Amino acid sequence: MDLRWRLFGYVLGFALALLLAAAAWVGLALREDVAEEMAASTRLVNTMLAVSAAPESRAGDLEALLAGGQLRHVALHVERSNLEQGLAPARSGLMDSLVDYLLDGRQIHERRIPLGDGTLVIRADARAEIHEVLRDGARIMATLLVFSLAMAVVAWLAAHRALKPVRELEDGLARVGRDEGRVSLPAFRLKEFASIASAIERMSGELSETRQARQQLARQLLELQENERRELARELHDELGQSLTAVNVSAAYIERHAGRASPDDLADSARDIRNESTRMLAQVRNLLSQLRPHGLEGLQMMDALNDLVSGWRGRAPQIGIEAAFPESLPALPPAAGLALYRTVQEALTNVLRHSVASQVRLTLREVGKAVELTVADNGVGKASEIVRRSRGGLLGMRERAEMAGGSCWFDEAPGGGLQVRLCLPLAQA
Repeated sequence: MDLRWRLFGYVLGFALALLLAAAAWVGLALREDVAEEMAASTRLVNTMLAVSAAPESRAGDLEALLAGGQLRHVALHVERSNLEQGLAPARSGLMDSLVDYLLDGRQIHERRIPLGDGTLVIRADARAEIHEVLRDGARIMATLLVFSLAMAVVAWLAAHRALKPVRELEDGLARVGRDEGRVSLPAFRLKEFASIASAIERMSGELSETRQARQQLARQLLELQENERRELARELHDELGQSLTAVNVSAAYIERHAGRASPDDLADSARDIRNESTRMLAQVRNLLSQLRPHGLEGLQMMDALNDLVSGWRGRAPQIGIEAAFPESLPALPPAAGLALYRTVQEALTNVLRHSVASQVRLTLREVGKAVELTVADNGVGKASEIVRRSRGGLLGMRERAEMAGGSCWFDEAPGGGLQVRLCLPLAQA
């Protein structure tokens, strides 16, 4: 159920209940008012009948009749003709002031009826009407006050009850923050909370997969580092070790036979030393280029990329590699240059190992204050499956791009296959 409809139902139901209670209260008040009105009318009729039946009756008898209760809208009192005056209606200062204000100077007419020993004075009385209006107004104000307080309370209770699942959602987010793996939340009846819970569960699943992928990437990076160290040690031992041994042998021969050897023998030994030195220099350059190519931070980036593509063309002649590179690029930050080079290297490695592609096209261009690289092949790779099962190489491309302030993503190539796209910022002037 929608939260808005649930709150609407709570408030509407309670409002109808309050309206019923108010209607019952008005009915009781109306019953009381009608009873008072009938009683006052009866007393007035009895008084008039008594006066008309016995005009010569004594004022004391009539006063006893009037003492039975108040009349409404009409005031009656007896004035004695002798010194013993009857009691006039009690006057209240506040009520009289209110009557004078409402009448605004208008005269109150009265009628006098002679009695045996006094005079019956009849005059209109606004105090009863004012009292009735004030009482009804007080009832209405009390009703509105109770209604407002009750509506505020029911709104608070409805919101408290409807928002109770928020605490469970907060607990779920706290568990996500504590890295407790996949978070499972209970089913919620309100669709808003159900959608939020579903989003939290998806987020926890994605975060768990991302953490696992990063942990796996860290393990693979450590393994790769150890493999590179072993490979470097093997290269140094097998290649450079042999060359240095040969140089050492030739140098020892020259040292021992310098005085009596023929010039041709000395020249041969020197030639051997020069050849081995040249070969060692080439090996060292090859190892250095594998560890970190030269010129990635400056204007020699295009030379490094062209050399990389040329090397892959010679290594995989069965794959047609097309490179649409500009003649030059502006200077890149060190992290961006390394990310660009490694992305090209890793993308071509994946094409050779996994894509079963026959063509691959590399496009590099400058767009505003950034460079964009696109590597598209016509292989069998699908972006959705590759992203879902992405491991060290692809994660490494993304990590390098983020460290350089850029981004790397994968999608479908126009002709089928996988397309790797990289965007990196240029160095600021």
